[in-house]
Amino acid sequence: MSNEARLFQTVARTVKKFLPGMLEANRISLAYLITGILASKAVQLRQVASKVVYPGKETSLVERFRRFLQNENIVVKTEFNPFWELILSALSQSQLVLAIDSTKVGGGCICLMVSVVYKSRALPVCWVVFKGRKGHSSTDIQLALMKTLKSLLPAELAIILLGDGEFDGSELVTWFEQQTTWRYVCRTANRLLIEHQNDWRPLAEIELAPEEETFLTDTLFTQTGQVGPVNILVVWPNKVKEHWFFVTNFTDPDQARNWYRKRFSIETLFSDVKGRGFNLDKTRIWKPERLYRLIFAVAIAYIFTVFLGVDLIVRGPFEKLFRTDRFYHSLFQLGLSHLNHLLKTCLPIPDLGPLTPPDSFEHVVLAC
Repeated sequence: MSNEARLFQTVARTVKKFLPGMLEANRISLAYLITGILASKAVQLRQVASKVVYPGKETSLVERFRRFLQNENIVVKTEFNPFWELILSALSQSQLVLAIDSTKVGGGCICLMVSVVYKSRALPVCWVVFKGRKGHSSTDIQLALMKTLKSLLPAELAIILLGDGEFDGSELVTWFEQQTTWRYVCRTANRLLIEHQNDWRPLAEIELAPEEETFLTDTLFTQTGQVGPVNILVVWPNKVKEHWFFVTNFTDPDQARNWYRKRFSIETLFSDVKGRGFNLDKTRIWKPERLYRLIFAVAIAYIFTVFLGVDLIVRGPFEKLFRTDRFYHSLFQLGLSHLNHLLKTCLPIPDLGPLTPPDSFEHVVLAC
C-alpha cells in the first residue's frame, strides 16, 4: 500500500470517528482534502489532488473538492465542534488563554481567527472569512465572532483574551468589560484619547524614558466611546522601538504584560498554515464562504499535525530522531517530521485522539 493510501486510511477513520453524522460522500471528500493538504503541504486544489490515491481521474477529484467547498449544507461551526471539544479536554478546566488576530488568506480575503494557546502553539477555535484589508475588520464582524466564541465556551471558565491594535474599538472593549469571567489585554493606538484625573489627552502625550513603563488605572477609554473605567499600560522597551500602549482590565501591569506576550503564538499558527506549512495564502479561491470551508480542512490537518508532534515527544522515538540538548523544532515541525518518519519506515500512523495536556511535557522547551 502506498504512503498516500495509508495516510488516507488514517484520516478517513479520524473523520468518521469525529463526524459520524456527516453525509458519507462529504466525509470522504473531506478526508481526501485533508490527506492531500498533509501530503502536498499546499492548498491549491490541483496540487492537493495530485497527492491523493483516487479511483477516478485527478480532474474529477478537483471537481469533487470544489463541490465540497461550495456545499452550503456543511455548517463549519457545527462540524468543527468535536475537534474543539478534543482541544478543550486537554486544557485547564479553570482558565483558557485565547488570542484573536487576522491574516491574509488569498483571493483578497482576510481570515479573522480566535485560537487557544497550547504549549508554544495556538490551536484554532473559530474563524470568519471576509473580503477586506488586514487590520480593518469591522466592529460587526468582530462582535459576531466574539458571540460565536462565547457560545463555544463553558460559562464557568475564566478567559484571558489577547488582541492586537485591530481589536481596541470602544464597542468591542465594552463587550469585553461585560463578560464577568473574562480578562483581556489589547494593544491600542497612540492617537486615541483617554480621560485620566479629569483630563482628556492622547496616549502619545504620556511621557516616558526608555525602558520605562507606566500604568494608569480607572481611566475612560476614547473620548467618543467613553468605555470604562479601564486600565492603560504604556511601555517603552528601548530607544529603538516605539512606545507600546495597551487597554486592559488586569489590575496588575506585570500580569497584563506577561500574558500579552503569549499572543504571538497565534502568529506562529498563521506562519504554520501559510509559508512554513500549508501555504494557505497561495490559494486561488476568492469567495469567502469557500475559503471558510477550506480553512475547516486546514484546521483539522493542523490539529492532526500538532497531535503527531506531541505523540512523538510523549510516546514516539523523539530522542532517536532529534537532539535533546537543544530544540530547534516547534510542535508543528515535529509533527511533520514524525509523519514523514512513519511513512518512510512503514510504521502505523496513529489516529487522532485525545491531546496530551501541555503540563505533561512542560520540561520540553520548543521553538516558536
